[in-house]
Amino acid sequence: MVCKEKNLVIERIDKNNILSIQNIQRVCEEPVWGASSLFHLLDKGSGYGYLAKQSRNIIGYILLRSLNNEEELLSLGVLKSNRRNGVAKRLFYEVERDVIKKNIYRIFLEVRVENNAAICFYKLIGFKKVKVLKNYYRADIGHEDGLLLSKVYFDDYKLS
Repeated sequence: MVCKEKNLVIERIDKNNILSIQNIQRVCEEPVWGASSLFHLLDKGSGYGYLAKQSRNIIGYILLRSLNNEEELLSLGVLKSNRRNGVAKRLFYEVERDVIKKNIYRIFLEVRVENNAAICFYKLIGFKKVKVLKNYYRADIGHEDGLLLSKVYFDDYKLS
């Protein structure tokens, strides 16, 4: 799928983008990360990511954390009006370039079992189900299962 968004610019996230990330999380009705958590992740927690901008407006982001020979995809969001136009794919492909350059074994993530749109997207870009995470997420009443998904880049890599 070709990105349909015109004039899309992908830039590396820095600590000055925290409010923009929180705004997208809020607008997308996702859990909003605290500013101190985002700041710590980007400053000392081996976190990084990218922003998608269109006409200087931030319309999406992807946030990850480096863990030895793996990357954990922590959060991905695109404004509803810009979805299904290839923005999330472009953000992910920017990450993939880093992963391949750094010879990273895999990217993994957790997602709610009920989040069908996200699961379909992740499968489309090559993620595979590793296992069900029983009672992984807090819900309004009790807990909800999650899925652990993974995309392997270097199959012969030996985890230590």
